[in-house]
Amino acid sequence: MIRYIAPESEVPRGPVPLIRASTLSPVLRMLDRGALPAAPLLARHKLTRAQLSDPYSQIPLHHYVAFLEEAAVTAGDPAFGARAGTSFSATDLGPVGLIFASSATLKRGLTRLAEMLNAWQDGTSIRVEVQDTYLVWTYRLEDPTLWPRRQDAEYTLSATIALARGAFGAAGRPVDLHLEHDALPEAAALARAFGTAPSFGRMANRLLFDLKAAERVQRAEDSGLMAILSRHLADLAPPTDAADLAQQVRRLIRLNLGQRPVTVTLLADVLHMSPRSLQRHLSDLGLSFRALVQEARLEMGSARLRDRNASHSEIARQLGYADSTAFWRAFKRGTGKPPSRHRED
Repeated sequence: MIRYIAPESEVPRGPVPLIRASTLSPVLRMLDRGALPAAPLLARHKLTRAQLSDPYSQIPLHHYVAFLEEAAVTAGDPAFGARAGTSFSATDLGPVGLIFASSATLKRGLTRLAEMLNAWQDGTSIRVEVQDTYLVWTYRLEDPTLWPRRQDAEYTLSATIALARGAFGAAGRPVDLHLEHDALPEAAALARAFGTAPSFGRMANRLLFDLKAAERVQRAEDSGLMAILSRHLADLAPPTDAADLAQQVRRLIRLNLGQRPVTVTLLADVLHMSPRSLQRHLSDLGLSFRALVQEARLEMGSARLRDRNASHSEIARQLGYADSTAFWRAFKRGTGKPPSRHRED
């Protein structure tokens, strides 16, 4: 049997992002239904049934991502993550899921999900925004070295669709779906699991919903229940302080890169700061906005180069460079070797 083993470079440095154990519940249920050996698979990723039996227990995010990849190999099913996500329920996200399912509209539910999910898992960027006639939900793991992560992306999108359809019916069915990894032979199987054909090789994982349907009121909200659940989530949320500013800026750069021009003004507006204040705070930390953008481009460029089907011109466009020559020069200047050499290593 082929076994997925996370390379040493994939093990996070510094504080380890964590995720609540209940997120894996649908995966374990699917393994059990297929009579697949979950125990040795869990053990290889330093996980146990007892540990996962407590929905509030936390596990390292990189173990979670690697476990999903190997679960697909064990099941002999490349679309395993997408299929497992179809049985995801609100309770699998604890109070976050209950708040989502109790929201009056899909738009409000997805917005709350983006705002509150950090209490349930770290190391994840989620954005909800209106683009023309669509409500766009964007998801990405912050660490670009966590790769492969196909199963996480497909599982998360499938689970989000299951949550949305379970709580909001037809309004929760996306009209389009984007995946960051390249096209796969299992596209038809994925389309069946998602309920719509995916588009591959995008800069982030996205679900696009019809805006009018997403704004349609589905239920009256129970303000008392929302207050209780929100208070519970506030107690679970990780502490933050001013030193988190650099991480917040890095997260926003990666989330917006390739989607729109990443400027100081854009990020300052999201952080409710003036551009001058943001630059001053970064300077106090010994950082510059321009250097952080270049750092993100190099990290994301390195990750995209692992997909050998992606051309240099395509990667350059996704990272916001004028052309492939600009990308080649910046990558060589930043890493000491050209993109072609990076692909060979």
